[in-house]
Amino acid sequence: MNDLLAVLIGLVSGSAMSVAVSCVWIVLLIPARVQDRFNAASARILTWAICTGLMLTTLGDMLDLSLMLPGWAGSLGILLGGMFVGMLASALGEILEVAPVLMRRFRLGNVSTGVRWVMMIGKGVGAVLASLVFTL
Repeated sequence: MNDLLAVLIGLVSGSAMSVAVSCVWIVLLIPARVQDRFNAASARILTWAICTGLMLTTLGDMLDLSLMLPGWAGSLGILLGGMFVGMLASALGEILEVAPVLMRRFRLGNVSTGVRWVMMIGKGVGAVLASLVFTL
C-alpha cells in the first residue's frame, strides 16, 4: 500500500512540476533559445534529446546511481544550482513585473532598492536552508 501511495504522490508531483516547468519554458522561450544556440536544425531532435536526458536522469535516480565526488564538487553544484534558480526567479520576476506590482499594491512608493535587497537575502537564505534540508 505504501509503495502505491509513493507512486501516486510521485506521479502527481511530477505532473505538477512538468506543468510549471513547461510554463516557464514557454514564457522564457527556452526551447527556441537552446535550439538557436546549438544550431539544431530540428526542434524534434532537440525535444527527443531533452526527453532522453530527463528519462536517463530519472532512471539513475531510481536506481540510486551516484558519482562519488568530493565535498567541494557538491558545494560547487549547490552554488551553481542556487545561482540558476536565483537567476530564473529574477527573470520571472522581471517578466511578470512582480516588484512594481507589489510596491503599487502595498503603496510602498519607490523603494525598489530595499525590495531588491530583501528578495536577494530571502532567496539566499531559502537556498541555504533548502540545501541543508535536502543534503542532511
